[in-house]
Amino acid sequence: MLLDPHIHTQGISHCSRCPADVLVDTCVRDKIDAIVLTNHYKHDYYGEDSKFPEWRAKYIEEYFITKEIGEKNGLKVFFGLEVTLDENKRIDYVIYGLPETVAAEAPPLCLFTQKELFEYCVAHNALLYQAHPYRRGTLPQDPQYLHGVEINCHPVYNYNDAKEVREFAKEHSLKLSCGSDYHGDTYKPHCGIYVPDDIKDTVELAEFLRRPEQCELEVHDIFPDWREKYQRGQILTK
Repeated sequence: MLLDPHIHTQGISHCSRCPADVLVDTCVRDKIDAIVLTNHYKHDYYGEDSKFPEWRAKYIEEYFITKEIGEKNGLKVFFGLEVTLDENKRIDYVIYGLPETVAAEAPPLCLFTQKELFEYCVAHNALLYQAHPYRRGTLPQDPQYLHGVEINCHPVYNYNDAKEVREFAKEHSLKLSCGSDYHGDTYKPHCGIYVPDDIKDTVELAEFLRRPEQCELEVHDIFPDWREKYQRGQILTK
């Protein structure tokens, strides 16, 4: 099945224009079989430390809302996170394999360093990928504290940096992923990774991604004139 491992809903990610039901409908129309809901997880979203537990509970609740809607419409929804660390707010990391039950009790992960976040993931059998390296001049982070890097196909950035990401992954023996980073502000890029149909949750997904073999990618080449076509309603999906 084709799984989009980087996607957002409006209920948590302030920059997303997609409520859970709209997101599910869009993914189904795009012939995506499964997604990892990787809503933004950052200090700015909860502010004061005292408000973190309430925000964390809302973060988990948004996953279950989306999962329930997905189940009714034939879309598998797995739990994930996109964490922005306080140490560098231009860099984002996506986490696969961390159960929602563990995340519901986790300390504020955005306060960790990259090394600490990596070690936390390893301790919980989860995987840490850097999201969209090279975007807007950012660079890949320390590869010894990464399991993988992502080719990101969000059209608003006009270029998916696939060549550069592939070269970095090869140089440092890292896994590759490919995601849309869909926020509802562009057409839905048709992209993702191919995984077995019988994967049931984020833990099984991480087990599959941990294999020595690189999973097959579906990489989307961004339309050079997508803005005009999208504004005219000529494209919604690939």
